[in-house]
Order: sequence, then structure tokens, then C-alpha cells
Amino acid sequence: MKIDDFFLKLDQNQTLPVYFLYGEERFFQKEIIDSLARLFITADNCEFNLEKFDGKEGRVHDWLGAALTPSFLGGTKLVVARNLHETSFSDSAIQALGDYIADPAPDTCLILTADAVDRKRKWVKKLIGLPGAVDCAAPKEAALVVWIKKRAQSQGQTMEANAARMLVDRVGARPGLLASELEKLSVYVGKSKQIREVDVQSVVGETRQENIFDLAEALKKKNAQSAVQVLHNQLDCGEEPLKVLGTIAWQFRVIWEVKFFQDSACPPGQIAQRMGANPFVVDKALKHTGNFTSRQLRHCFSSLGEADRELKTSGKNPRTVLESLLLKLCS
Repeated sequence: MKIDDFFLKLDQNQTLPVYFLYGEERFFQKEIIDSLARLFITADNCEFNLEKFDGKEGRVHDWLGAALTPSFLGGTKLVVARNLHETSFSDSAIQALGDYIADPAPDTCLILTADAVDRKRKWVKKLIGLPGAVDCAAPKEAALVVWIKKRAQSQGQTMEANAARMLVDRVGARPGLLASELEKLSVYVGKSKQIREVDVQSVVGETRQENIFDLAEALKKKNAQSAVQVLHNQLDCGEEPLKVLGTIAWQFRVIWEVKFFQDSACPPGQIAQRMGANPFVVDKALKHTGNFTSRQLRHCFSSLGEADRELKTSGKNPRTVLESLLLKLCS
């Protein structure tokens, strides 16, 4: 089941006795748990009808026992067991889980969550096959444009398509942060109830795309302080470290190739044609080739290769690896 399917069924007052929320996007997990809690739990019955467990600490039999224990106050009991990916499942635990799924307690809603799942494991197969299994994987950015527009609509507001695209561009594939920024936008537009592109520009910070070009420009000018600041902005916006590294490598590859043709006495107007590249990109690179000798560029690519290996194999903090790289490239 997809996230939208879950909320559609919830709107129709259709609930299930067991839910399995799997996938790394914890914001969606929390949204579903909060929605079911609002349905079943009140201030009066919270102490007796809501029980929470953590797979890091609790045992399978603990939360299954809680699910089988009737509530003292009546109503539907909500039992939440998080982080099943960190739970140790013995054969007896898997059997007990299978028994409960086959005959769940009638007055209990059991919610299980796991960030990462191995579909080859027995207990995962049992849970993913449930009608209440909800895929909480991180969505693609294109899907988030539609999602954020629907979320604005559910809050009684209209969001322009361009505004939604800009918001996703600026925040990235991070539903929790997108929802938070949408709340800010809702307060900002107030009674107008319409969120426009200009509103996103006013409320939300720099776009990641702008940051990419800003980072490239800072490196071309050997401005280490500016480059590190832009790097932090990108990483804080959720940009992947390897993607940042790839962008840097591409920029330096263009500079080196342009410099090669420049040193070969190729007329500037013909370099883009010889490279098969965008003339605009080549014109920008021509402004900075003088900042680097061929020897320096060779050292730059050596540093880029070293950073690539460290990001993929060393286990070092990616932020530290990239900061060190920027300082080398600007030296």
C-alpha cells in the first residue's frame, strides 16, 4: 500500500488490526502513527490504551503480549513497536508473530515500523504480505511536487505548480522539511490562501541549484571561505555528498578541457564546437582557466580521486572529506 492509499482508507474510516510501516522516510511513519493515535487515543485513555516499544530494547513477545492484553477502559488499544530492523527475531518469535497476524486481537491496532528491510527474511515476508503494509520509502522529487500541492490543498490552500516545483528544488526530497516549510508559507500568505512562486522565494532559502553554481564559482575563483559556506548550505539541504563531488569534478573537467584547447591555440569561438559542449558553459570556463596551471589541475584531479575513495570506503564524515577537498582545490 502507498501512503496516499492509507490516508484515503483512513478518510473512509477503514482501519486494519495490524500495520507494517517500512522504508527510511520516518516522517511518513510518524504521520501514519499520529493519524491513528488521533483516531483511537484520547487524553482520558492515553495512559492505558497507548503502549510504545523500541526494537533496540524490547523483545517481540513483549509487544505481542501488550497487543493481546485487553484495555482496562475499553475502546481500541494502540500498540507501537518501532525499529524492527534492529530486533533479533528467533524462530519462536517469528512463529509468535505469524500466530498473531493470523488471529489479531479484535480491539487492538498494532503498528510495526522498520527503516530498512531484507525481503529474504521470514518475518519481513510475513509483514510485507499484510494488507496493512505501507511503503514509506523516500519518494522521488517529481512525485513530491504533486504531494506538496495535495498537502497544501488539504490545509485549505491553493499552491501554484511553479511554486511547488520551486519549493521541492529548494528543499529537496525531504518530506518532513517540506511539510515544515509549507507551514511557514501558510502563515506567510495568511488569508489569501494562495501560495505563489514569489512567496516561496521570500520564505524559503537559496535553491540547491543556485548553490551548485555558487560552489563552482567560488572554486574557480579559489575563494575557500565562500566555497565551504556554500558546501554547508548544500549538505544542510540534504544534497548527497557524492553528487556534490560529481558536480565539482565536472566543473574542473570542463576547465581542464577548455584550457587544453586554449593552450593549443584554438580560437575561443571554436572551443565549444570542438568539445561538443554548451557555448555558455565554455564561456564561463574561459574566464577562469588563468587561475589554474595544467600542473595544478592534475593535482586537483588527484585530490578529487582521493576524496571519491574516502567517501565510498573510509567511513570518514563526508562533510569533513569535502571540506578538506575544497581547501586543497583552492590552495
